[in-house]
Amino acid sequence: MNRRTELDTGSGHITVLLEGRGSFAEVPGLCAGRRVLVVASEGALRRVPVAAWSAVDVVPFTSFQPNPTLAQAVEAARLCQASGADLVVGLGGGSALDVAKAARVLPGDVAAAEEIIAGRRPATADGRQLLLVPTTAGTGSEVTQFATLYRGHRKVSLDTPVARTDFAVVDPALTETCPPGLTWTCALDTLAHAVESLWSIRSTAESRERATAALRLLVPVLLHADDLPDPAERDQLSRAATLAGRAIDITRTTAAHAMSYPLTARLGIPHGLACALNLLWLAPLVEGAKAEQVIDARGPEAVQDAVGTLHDLFRTADGTDLAAVLRTVLDRRAPRPYTSVRYDTSLDLLVREGMSSDRMSGTPVRIERSQARAGLETVLRGDSREGVRHTCATTG
Repeated sequence: MNRRTELDTGSGHITVLLEGRGSFAEVPGLCAGRRVLVVASEGALRRVPVAAWSAVDVVPFTSFQPNPTLAQAVEAARLCQASGADLVVGLGGGSALDVAKAARVLPGDVAAAEEIIAGRRPATADGRQLLLVPTTAGTGSEVTQFATLYRGHRKVSLDTPVARTDFAVVDPALTETCPPGLTWTCALDTLAHAVESLWSIRSTAESRERATAALRLLVPVLLHADDLPDPAERDQLSRAATLAGRAIDITRTTAAHAMSYPLTARLGIPHGLACALNLLWLAPLVEGAKAEQVIDARGPEAVQDAVGTLHDLFRTADGTDLAAVLRTVLDRRAPRPYTSVRYDTSLDLLVREGMSSDRMSGTPVRIERSQARAGLETVLRGDSREGVRHTCATTG
């Protein structure tokens, strides 16, 4: 059954969220009479006949890559302004949605865009509206106010209420063309969003409710679905992704995401998998933290409440730690070796770049550089029992 919800974040902006199978049929009506810039990959444009959406011109923008660069986002913004678009449509995975957000609010100049990203200049939509249509189930970007972009190998974040969409259409049927690898990598991103939001120092009753609801839908599918989820399970994955996205819109993510960005940018490990790999070493640090290691102002009880909730949701047996159940999920959805990447990148460089991310600040326990390095070494180098098999330089 389709659902229509008006989301009010308290900033005065309302996002109309349309969810459920068949909700994509609403898109042509939302585009009718508009001048539309569509941000989508060439593959997405082949699968979806966007020219039929509107009686006026539809201008496509396809010049971006997975993990898009700031320069590509600025190029999209430049085309948006030159075309006179009054509606920007993002169609695809998180990269397409993030570029669409940027196209709507960034100026067509890199230096000026940098000022906005740094918070030294306000973003503006200049009357343009935004419609986001995810074709994967994982990023939750359709309901957040931020977009992930890259400057070289370094992640930068556009984070502004002006980047919130006016309309989000989440139709699980659009995810059915996703092959197993993409399906489960995206689901692992949802997993990381929900877990990290739940234990974040910025968690609230509302964010915890959303993260918990996302995990209730997600965990059974991750553990028990066949190689590809059936339609009902895809419905659950899409709903979970949106719920987890709404959770991190309040809290942002934590160290698992912070440490994932260099793994993706430098090693090419898919984002969702990179986040889940970091959970393997991060979860024991959170679960076993002593009182003096907790930096959540609410104290150790808040962290243990989050850990207890995760145990309940994963239905762990007595004595089973979170890392063990997370490893079970990874073995089910990304069999070992989790990735075949071989690289010479320094662990110290990966740690330095990861720990410089502002997403580290939401982590509820103190993470020492040596702990992060040991954790990455465990999951990237691995051994016959756990982790990822790699060749890795250890100096630099």
